Amino acid sequence: MEIFQFEQFQMIAECGTMREAAERLYLSQPTLSHNLKKLESELGCQLFVRTRNKLKLTPYGEVVLAHTREIDCSFKAMLAEVKDMQRREAATLHIGCFSLLASAFLMPQIAAEMPDSRFEVTNCATADLVAGLEEGRFDVLIATDICRKKSLRWRKLYREQAYLSVPKDGRLAHVAAVTADDLAECSYDIEEGLAGYSDWYGWILQRAGVSAEAIRRNPLRQHLKTKDALPTCNLITSLIMSFVRTSENRAIIRIDEDFAQRNVGLVFRADASEKVQAFTKYVHSKKDRLLSGNTFIPYFLYPEDAGNLHIVTE
Repeated sequence: MEIFQFEQFQMIAECGTMREAAERLYLSQPTLSHNLKKLESELGCQLFVRTRNKLKLTPYGEVVLAHTREIDCSFKAMLAEVKDMQRREAATLHIGCFSLLASAFLMPQIAAEMPDSRFEVTNCATADLVAGLEEGRFDVLIATDICRKKSLRWRKLYREQAYLSVPKDGRLAHVAAVTADDLAECSYDIEEGLAGYSDWYGWILQRAGVSAEAIRRNPLRQHLKTKDALPTCNLITSLIMSFVRTSENRAIIRIDEDFAQRNVGLVFRADASEKVQAFTKYVHSKKDRLLSGNTFIPYFLYPEDAGNLHIVTE
């Protein structure tokens, strides 16, 4: 049985004649009669009897009509829901992000300024970003320049600088900048589990020749609670400093090494859709303000107000 059979049956019941039902359905009477007989055969019962040139529902027909109306309402509701999902999907940008911090600081501002768009941001390992873009799971990436490829377009957003954070009474507290040699002489507490940063911090210290024994890794929550009072060093970056006030107990010193810098930008396919190109153009044009604003705060305080933004972490 097909949906159209029930639609035609319902029209016959409404009109009372095959001629009028056929006209309203833009069908020939023989076609409509054939389809009705087929439905009756499949149901194994007679749905109409003829009385005074009118078709009257049989008791079986009354039962079928009641359910047909339910089917019709359910079918229309299903179509409306599917179309609504399609509209929302067409307006949704799927963004892969290298860091929860980058998405949490940047995306709430962007979502607030682009209310007609929907954003689903997935924070995942850098190794999975390009694969997700090429497979179509993501429309655009917020990623480090590790993800740059000749086959993909790149729009730089900012250059991120790593800094050394030391106690204000520490030996390095008053120098203008530190080098790899300085870093190698310190001991560290760095956070574990901060996607996009924990691994980078470890890599920077490794490049500087810091021994594994000089590095203690703390769970992120514990680190955030204790880092301002640590007697050891830790790392922080220019992006974090743009949004989070640094502690008065710490001195923040630039690491004067190329390996302590990286570019962060938007990565997308050369054949990206118009909505992707509009998004990348908008974000690139507003990057200076996005990287120094504080409109991400309402998202943390009132996440239900960011109805067009959904952030997930794999």
